[in-house]
Amino acid sequence: MQKLNLLILLVLGFVSCRYNKEEVLFPNSYCNTNEVRYGTTIKGIIAQYNCMNCHGATNPFAGFSLHTYDALKAKVTDGRLLGAVSHSPGFSPMPQGAARMSQCDINKIKKWIDDGAPNN
Repeated sequence: MQKLNLLILLVLGFVSCRYNKEEVLFPNSYCNTNEVRYGTTIKGIIAQYNCMNCHGATNPFAGFSLHTYDALKAKVTDGRLLGAVSHSPGFSPMPQGAARMSQCDINKIKKWIDDGAPNN
């Protein structure tokens, strides 16, 4: 009987550990920054947080546009993009009048910037 109980525990242990990927085990806390690209990831974040409402192409309400890669890259170069989205002291927190971006989205922006902010 004791051997049967041990066997059952071993089988249950193996079955319960069939997933060993963080994104499967902890879907709400996993942030994949492995494939951050301007054309998909960064533009998607800008769209998700409605950045173009104030930073659109024509006569941007905020004084500058993020409509093109070059315009966004200028804000990366002067440090204003990461400072604003991460709510760093001395920067106007963005998105203005809305909740802070998720830490995952901020991490993706930082990763893209750390990789040289490529136009990919």
